[in-house]
Amino acid sequence: MILLFYQNIFSQEVFPVEIPLNGEAKDRDLEFSGLTWYKENLILLPQYVKKEDPGFYTISKKDLINWINANQEKAIKPKKIKIELSDIREKIEGFQGFEAITFIGNKAYMIIESKNNGIMKSFLIKGKLNFRKLKLVIDSKIIKEIPLPVNIKNMGFESILKYQHDLMVLYEANGANINNNPLALTYNSSLNPKNPITFPNLEYRLTDVTELDSKNNFWAINYFWPGEKERLNPGKDLIIEDIKEGMTHKRYEHVERLVEFKIDSNKLIRTSTPPIQLVLEEKSRNWEGLVRFEDKGFLMIVDEHPRTLLAFIPKP
Repeated sequence: MILLFYQNIFSQEVFPVEIPLNGEAKDRDLEFSGLTWYKENLILLPQYVKKEDPGFYTISKKDLINWINANQEKAIKPKKIKIELSDIREKIEGFQGFEAITFIGNKAYMIIESKNNGIMKSFLIKGKLNFRKLKLVIDSKIIKEIPLPVNIKNMGFESILKYQHDLMVLYEANGANINNNPLALTYNSSLNPKNPITFPNLEYRLTDVTELDSKNNFWAINYFWPGEKERLNPGKDLIIEDIKEGMTHKRYEHVERLVEFKIDSNKLIRTSTPPIQLVLEEKSRNWEGLVRFEDKGFLMIVDEHPRTLLAFIPKP
């Protein structure tokens, strides 16, 4: 009833349904920056792991399905996956935490961001997960710097996904006025670079992506906070050119939506599927993590702005 009410009131927009969290994972200071699936378990990636007891977090798909089917209000307490960081923080000058994660088997592939003397950098690293013991060991011997197309404050590579037997990473800022030749970079599982793939311009920020489906399609978070207008210098917003803009998107300047892309003949293109616009609140929500949720829709997570928020996004 609530979902139908909101979708009818806010035509063309979908209302995010909050899944309340309990325990340590609720801590706003963790600033969640990514989501992915490991088998039947959702992995919640914080940007800033706790120094004394570092960890990622996990919720079983079964618990999430039960919560949604029962329309529960009770909070879910994610389990903690302990992380062995080795000396990764010391090896990366200006270490600013984790930004994205994906898995190939039990091998975890992650992006780390840094800022040193005003220069932003992104790095690709890997580790091994023992899920039975809830333990992930990071290999600090192999750290691959990802070349940034442009140096913009707080912007780096924020998305990673499996592509065939390889990895694909996407830069955060791909607008026409700041990045006139965006590329999706690819790496093999040993973190050696392969051929890049062309990527269409996309205004605002791209903060996370789903995995590929059987048709090589994936969805991406496309987010805009007006406080970054000067930094991002947005051009024409082609995403809403041929669609009806949602009611709250007409009302506010910020943007919160999902956009679908496809890998086709070694290039990335936007599909004809309309974007999924979220019902906006007065304060923008910095969505940083995204996964598909079976045929039900999506799960998304916000960092610290305005607070930690895990949400279910039903299919329109």
